[in-house]
Amino acid sequence: MKIDSSALARWRTARRIALGTIVVAGTMSTAAAIAHRVADHPCNGAHARADIQSYYTYSGIGIELTRDGDDLVVARVFPGTPADGKLFEGAVLLSVDGESPRHIQQWTNMIRGEQGSSVELEVVYPCSGRDTVVLERDLVRVRY
Repeated sequence: MKIDSSALARWRTARRIALGTIVVAGTMSTAAAIAHRVADHPCNGAHARADIQSYYTYSGIGIELTRDGDDLVVARVFPGTPADGKLFEGAVLLSVDGESPRHIQQWTNMIRGEQGSSVELEVVYPCSGRDTVVLERDLVRVRY
């Protein structure tokens, strides 16, 4: 029996291609299974990472302050916080616990405090006059 060398070369090439395809397919299948398992794990999933560092928590009343010239103004009231429904955007802060701090950081430090303690704010609204608001500090959770 005579063996055709070109047929043998073609058979060897086909065998290499088939074996290579099996190896590549197995590698891809294993990698996909591992990636799926890691992604579904509660400690490694994108959902777990988003929950870990997407909130800033502090004890206070839940307002964002901004400067308007020399005035310190309530820029935003966070929903569900002690200030919600009692202070409103645009309120100009006049005093906190009877004092008028000079710098925004001093205002912030005086407004924040121990959870359950109270803070008194005197404010003025451009359209309706002065108001004194007493709020109980609570944990405020702000998403960022």
